[in-house]
Amino acid sequence: MQKTLMALAVLAAVPCAAAAAEPEAAGAIATVTVNGVRQARTEPDDDPRRAPTSAYRVRGDELDEQNVTSLEELQQLVPGLNIQSTDPSDMQISIRGIGDGGGQASGDGNIGMPSGVAVYVDGVYLARPGMLSSLGDIAYAEVLSGAQGTMFGANATGGVVNISTRAPTFVPEASLTVSTGQHGYQRVRGIVSGPLSQHWAGRLNVMRSDADGAVTNQRTGNRLNGGTSNGARGQLLYQDGERFTLRLAADYNNSNSAPTSVLVATHAVNGRDTYLTHSQAAGNHVVFGPEVDLDDENRIHVVQGGGSALAEWRSAAGWRVRSVTSLRYFRSQPTMADGLSVRVYANTGTEVRDKTWSQELRVDSPSGQPFEYAFGLTYLGQHLETLAHTRYANTATPAQWLDSAAYKGLDIIRVGLLRDRMLSPFAQGTLHVGDTVDVTAGVRANVERKGGSFVRYNRVPFNSGYLEEQHTLPSGTLAVTWRPAAGWSTYAAASYGEKSGGLNISAGAARQAGLDSLYIEPEKTKSGEVGVQASLAGDRLTLKADVFLTEIAHFQTQGYNPDDQQVYLMNAGTFISRGAEASARWAPDRHWRIDAAAVFNDTYYTHYEHARCPPEVTLAPNAPPSCDMTGRRVFNAPRVTANASVRYGWTGAHGLRSFVSARYAWRSWMYGTVDDSAFTRVPGYGLAAFAVGTEGKLRQGEWSASLWLNNAFDKAYYKRLVNGEYGSVAGWLGERRTLGATLAYRY
Repeated sequence: MQKTLMALAVLAAVPCAAAAAEPEAAGAIATVTVNGVRQARTEPDDDPRRAPTSAYRVRGDELDEQNVTSLEELQQLVPGLNIQSTDPSDMQISIRGIGDGGGQASGDGNIGMPSGVAVYVDGVYLARPGMLSSLGDIAYAEVLSGAQGTMFGANATGGVVNISTRAPTFVPEASLTVSTGQHGYQRVRGIVSGPLSQHWAGRLNVMRSDADGAVTNQRTGNRLNGGTSNGARGQLLYQDGERFTLRLAADYNNSNSAPTSVLVATHAVNGRDTYLTHSQAAGNHVVFGPEVDLDDENRIHVVQGGGSALAEWRSAAGWRVRSVTSLRYFRSQPTMADGLSVRVYANTGTEVRDKTWSQELRVDSPSGQPFEYAFGLTYLGQHLETLAHTRYANTATPAQWLDSAAYKGLDIIRVGLLRDRMLSPFAQGTLHVGDTVDVTAGVRANVERKGGSFVRYNRVPFNSGYLEEQHTLPSGTLAVTWRPAAGWSTYAAASYGEKSGGLNISAGAARQAGLDSLYIEPEKTKSGEVGVQASLAGDRLTLKADVFLTEIAHFQTQGYNPDDQQVYLMNAGTFISRGAEASARWAPDRHWRIDAAAVFNDTYYTHYEHARCPPEVTLAPNAPPSCDMTGRRVFNAPRVTANASVRYGWTGAHGLRSFVSARYAWRSWMYGTVDDSAFTRVPGYGLAAFAVGTEGKLRQGEWSASLWLNNAFDKAYYKRLVNGEYGSVAGWLGERRTLGATLAYRY
């Protein structure tokens, strides 16, 4: 770290006689765009057929400047986005409180339910958010709010995270970026791009990252909750004038992590703390975070990758035909421990083997016409297998901890299978009524067939047989945009969508509710939004605001049966998400860029009877069999999220271009689990970050150097809280204050 800072100081002091002043980038840190407004195209992927609902776009160079390198960190720049990740196999995304209905970390990870927020990379749908390993070498990251099922498929009822990567170039370029910081942070990325022939160009991006975690194991001294990642992505681009392009991509990523929760609290119910009582009986040494005392540690090894082909044909008349083909694989191999200082179980976890493939064909009408439209067909396939073990120690400790001798030496084995096929025709278009009014409408029908099975051995044996269900999931969008004056636009949009049904491949649910409970109904979403955008002062000031209302019926979420230690899927009634958001971007001159955005989101159940009670109820005497959650807040949905950033740039002596920037992200408290347990209420927190940097010419290329400070005030916060055994609460700590430096050279 010290050597890197010395090198940074030397570089910053070198007078580069060859450096020439260049105009500064005109971007802002969290540029907000409203897609669908009829205007000059500024991005190749701007689509006038897309409904004009709320969208946030952050450019890749600004992510690099802010040292934002993961999908989870993106929520610090985009309000309303909530991402929780405890390991690569367990990433939960919601937008405005809508998306992933998870919320339990106990028992098996149930593979029968997809997320309601779709993640796309270069037009390829990722069935698991964890398939997006990093945010390196991207052109921009885009977050679309509201139901987006018409253009993005069934599993986009909560919104879309859309990533576009940089394409190969026909002008040679290369770069090497090295970052280092506190707590073992290291990140190295190399990129080379250029022509291979008259029509072919290639691009290769190689990356390695490493970081220690925020948790210390007292027994071994190991730093836990961190990990390493190695990856590469190669692309080939064929271009024949403007008529035909073919973009081929292949990627591979290999990561190792040590996800570790800490004990946050234990609770006494009716005067008795059963967690401490059981710990004393079993000999468990109770340690509260940020340290742990573990006789065994968690380890997860993930290998993933895939390939894609994007082809576009453009006719002389302006028609465009696009084909996107993809094949991906994901394999997670965990070795999980029990989180105690004594061995109850070890060498446990759910191995996941996931393969997905897709094919989309889309035809776009010529642009600039009174009616612009697109239609197409999408096919998605998935084959997913799980193999889970819970291996209990062959000692008296499991009996002392679990109050049962039945677990001694037991290896509980669960085998899961999921097959999914979906065929989706769609069409959407925009009618331009004069120069001031646009009407956008679209429909999609997702015909899905899903099958799967669950088999459990050695304890409460169960075999579901092969289960199968079929649904036709409609989506629809209608929006009107009006531009009453130059620089002003307003819109009203309504949409409907249905998320895929689920298969409850868990023995716990069938034993309680019968075989009918194995089938989970599709989640249905109705949403409406009214917004306005103004571009004032010669486009130096952009203002945006909207109000929204969304109703979710047949909410898909997870319950947990502690008797069988099983997670099971369920339809949990109906809830509403309503609120308002506003954002502003101000660039008073070429030096300053200021952004601010906030979302107020009120989410509550309008009908949720017979819900599972929180542990503060179930652990008390005479606990009811269920609780009524009607009127209660929905979990994983902070009521207020806000982001602000400011950047000042200038050109100094010898043509050096420098900047200083600051950002702040705030989110209010939320419930961490679906039962709205007071034990798992995640406190609100704010995170501040600062950066300073400079760059200049060096021979035929450019160098840059920056210092960055994340979580500048060393705020202690939890990314996630969940209920553990016997009234305990486990939490995953957020990142510590980290000072780092980045050096880069590119030509």
